[in-house]
Amino acid sequence: MVRSLASLAFVLALLPACGPAKEPVTPEGGGESTTKEAAPEESKPAEETQAAEAKPAGETPAEAKAPERKPAEAKALSESESLAKEIIKGGGRRIGWSASKKLFVVPMEKRNESTGSLEIHFFGEDGQSRDPMRVCQPGECEEHLDEKVAEVLPKLAQKLEEGQFVAIRSIGWPDNRDELDVSSLSMKLKWSKGKIEGVKEGQKPTPFTAAGGKLDISALKAIYIVPDSKLLGVFGTPSKPGFVQTFHVVKMP
Repeated sequence: MVRSLASLAFVLALLPACGPAKEPVTPEGGGESTTKEAAPEESKPAEETQAAEAKPAGETPAEAKAPERKPAEAKALSESESLAKEIIKGGGRRIGWSASKKLFVVPMEKRNESTGSLEIHFFGEDGQSRDPMRVCQPGECEEHLDEKVAEVLPKLAQKLEEGQFVAIRSIGWPDNRDELDVSSLSMKLKWSKGKIEGVKEGQKPTPFTAAGGKLDISALKAIYIVPDSKLLGVFGTPSKPGFVQTFHVVKMP
């Protein structure tokens, strides 16, 4: 009897160990036994995604359009174009000289009380004008000057280019003065009774010769010294009404 009771107690003691085992609780977020989910596709950085969406389909970076260029508003002028423009619109501040053709190119303006005209003249060593180019005639100069200049400018620039004309800047002659010290000539120029003379210190005045005869002007306005030459260009106020200023060629001894 005693043995039977002892056996029963032993069996009862074993019963809890034989029951169903509880599933192990894995700490949240840790352990190797955590079920691994399939890795999602690698996503591109947000910047790349936005750039791809913004770029038109089928266009590669190399094909990206360059910014539109504005029309050349300020195209650089060639030397001949610049000189042509100055001759037409500069009023004589600069004129042209061709050493190969022995020609001056100058603006010649006529004006009366109500209207005027403008031409471009080519003067030779003899003081004679040849091959004038009309810019505008009376009535046109006041109303259509820009249009007329635009027509003549390319033609004049081409002539200047072909003749290898260079610019000569004016030396203004002061009003009511009869002499002017010209350092580039190392002398003074003296104006008296329609004649120009060169005066060097300690020497007698040397008369200059006007090509074609007497200088038919009442006053000097500007002179132009021709490089490497004995020629002098002169603008003066004409003795008779008509031209605003007339051009003359003077020969130095």
